[in-house]
Amino acid sequence: MKYSAGVLWSLCMANYSFAAAEPLPNLDLESLMATDVQATSAMKRAQSAFTTAASLYVLSKEDIRASGAVSVAETLKLVPGLEVRQLDSNQWAITARGVAGRYTSKLLVMVDGQSVYNPSFAGVYWETLDVPLYDIERIEVIRGQGGLLWGSNATNGVINIITKNSLDTRETLVQVSSGDQLNYDVGLRHGGNIGSTGSYRIYGSVRDSDAAKTGKSLPANDEAKQQSIGARFDFAPNDDLSILTQLSYTHTDMGQNLKALSLATNQNTLYAERFERDDGRIMARAEHRLSGSSNQMLQASWAVQNGKQLYLEERFQTLDIDYQMNSLWGATQLDWGLNYRNSYLPFEENYIISSDEDIDRLEQYGAFLQLQFTLIPEQLNLSFGNKSEHNSFTGWEHQPVARITWQPNNEHVLWSAISQGVRIPSLAEFDYDSAINGTRVGEYFQTGIDAIDSYHVRTVLNGNQQVEPEKSLSYELGYRFSKQDWSFDLALFHTQSKDVFAVQPNPDSANLDQIAALLAQGKIIEAQQALQSTVLEFDVASNADLNVKGGEALVAWRPSASFRAELGYSQMAYRYRLQENTQPAIGYDSDSKQIFAKTGWQPFKKHSFFALFRSINSDAYSVDDYDALDLSWAWQLMPHSSLSLTGKNLLAGSHLEYNNTSETFTVPNYIEQSVVLRFMAEF
Repeated sequence: MKYSAGVLWSLCMANYSFAAAEPLPNLDLESLMATDVQATSAMKRAQSAFTTAASLYVLSKEDIRASGAVSVAETLKLVPGLEVRQLDSNQWAITARGVAGRYTSKLLVMVDGQSVYNPSFAGVYWETLDVPLYDIERIEVIRGQGGLLWGSNATNGVINIITKNSLDTRETLVQVSSGDQLNYDVGLRHGGNIGSTGSYRIYGSVRDSDAAKTGKSLPANDEAKQQSIGARFDFAPNDDLSILTQLSYTHTDMGQNLKALSLATNQNTLYAERFERDDGRIMARAEHRLSGSSNQMLQASWAVQNGKQLYLEERFQTLDIDYQMNSLWGATQLDWGLNYRNSYLPFEENYIISSDEDIDRLEQYGAFLQLQFTLIPEQLNLSFGNKSEHNSFTGWEHQPVARITWQPNNEHVLWSAISQGVRIPSLAEFDYDSAINGTRVGEYFQTGIDAIDSYHVRTVLNGNQQVEPEKSLSYELGYRFSKQDWSFDLALFHTQSKDVFAVQPNPDSANLDQIAALLAQGKIIEAQQALQSTVLEFDVASNADLNVKGGEALVAWRPSASFRAELGYSQMAYRYRLQENTQPAIGYDSDSKQIFAKTGWQPFKKHSFFALFRSINSDAYSVDDYDALDLSWAWQLMPHSSLSLTGKNLLAGSHLEYNNTSETFTVPNYIEQSVVLRFMAEF
């Protein structure tokens, strides 16, 4: 009954990053292990990324600009080891160390430490995440569990998009982009000083794009219009205090092709629809240095999201509060923090989804503690800690971790980590009952009567308030080597998960026996009537095991200021162990491999080139393997203006990147070759 899981995780599964809700401020990769989250260098206790016991990657603003990317999701193709799949012109499936899905929830995504997840399914609507790319300082990516620092549902990784301090954007910028699928994308930003201790920037953008050329099952319907505004304010009253406030609002109007249930037939039917989403956020953070060895941070954020699609109307608000303190005593560092999250999700039933308990409020609170010791000065460091969180569904959950690094000299680092992560059930998995693609009678037995054999019985997937949280035990081993002009980074991992969510049948045997008896008696009409009142039920269950093994390797070479190159390889094996008569909620046994290469070259003072190549080999997405090449050329017209031209998917041509339609409502479109021309000026 593989098809019955179809619609199921469209809305739902997506795995609820219920506690991926752990917004932390500016996670500097030089101090990740120190949990030093200060936003300015004066308040950091820097620890080199080279000696950090985690698999991490920093995507620079230079690569983002040179790539010609037009969205945050597209920039993540520049990160080795990430699974990045495009469904249509707007929608994406992105994750790390797992199978990506439209509603993936095991990856925590933040902007300046503020979580951007959707509490309905705990994933990210990538198409509505509109951060001006020219205002991004860097994107920090951690592949692997982040439960200690970031909470539940950060089991596969963490992405933090760090924007520039407004002190660095005190000018006016205009950017205009257009291409064969992008009608126009216009961005405007202006910044300046606020007295002698502060600075600001305000921005706005409008975008209009055409539909793709070819749809998979229907004519492409993914044209989009988007408008965004936002502002950021930074204050530093003295050397020991910094204050950040930022707010944003985005309105998105786009088309999509869907596969959703028809009440008339109990079968999935293809629909073309337009939907709108509104996303508003505000965040404030104060960071205070108490002494030369101690500092503290307080952050509060609020988000509101509204959207209506054929199968779901969403209206919710989320409040987050985080406090953190860092202290250093000689060779020992102590970090601790508290967090609180409250989400309000009023629910409205429709013909597809209903609620058992009408839960409309989710609450989470917790604390973490981490200690880091220097065992051998400048060589051997050990850290361990635990995060304990309480959530509305499963109560208290605990996520311990231990990490060790050994640096025998300045060129070599060996690190290892063992950690436990937790994935909390989503609201859909816990409480919602979803009507899914009906079960055809003929798939189970043949009567020879077409009206009965071809009939689709109404089928429902039930949430389960008895499900256990998914617990993952992850082992990691890494090695880094660095010389003056080149470096090597290797990470191996093995994650064992238990109580993984699956789908199991919950048949009404009495009703089925009655139908069988009527058929045996030749009472066809009565049997048909009984079928029309029959509902086949499936339940969410937490009874599967999952093993994921793999590794990531990256070589970086920068022989001069005008040339840089990276070559990477990643591989992953994904294996389920299922109970009898159950099936995975998301994904299935699969293997994935990826070859990654990118290079930037500036042969002349005013001209530069950038190339990104990815060879994708995976049986996890029901599509053919493909090779993708993006090429960009940039011309510095004047000191403060530039022109660039980017060609995308130059090798792959028209291709599908994601076709797991049993796990999402979205019907994918073919991804085409495209060209984008961009002009930027600052004054």
